[in-house]
Amino acid sequence: MIKRIEKSRTVVDACTAEECMELLRALSDETRQRIIGLFYAHKELCASDIARNFALSRPTISHHLNLMKRAKLLRTRKAGKEVYYSFNKDHVAEVMGTVLDSLKKCC
Repeated sequence: MIKRIEKSRTVVDACTAEECMELLRALSDETRQRIIGLFYAHKELCASDIARNFALSRPTISHHLNLMKRAKLLRTRKAGKEVYYSFNKDHVAEVMGTVLDSLKKCC
């Protein structure tokens, strides 16, 4: 994931850098952070269950869920007409680990 340029300098490759930026952008919103918080108590939730916890419209919640899905913060599973979401802890931990490794080696 990290390419060594010189002995003391490293750079995250372009694909990983884009993943990092997308994940960090998705995490930067308070509503999306609150959505993640719902997964502490539930392994899986459908969009309507998530929407019930907010004073936002269903389309607004769906927008947030789609951004989180694109950033791979959430996994989806379809059952009939309903889409179920779960927190993608492994991907988030991997990307955040890459970010932390890069910061430790920086400067």
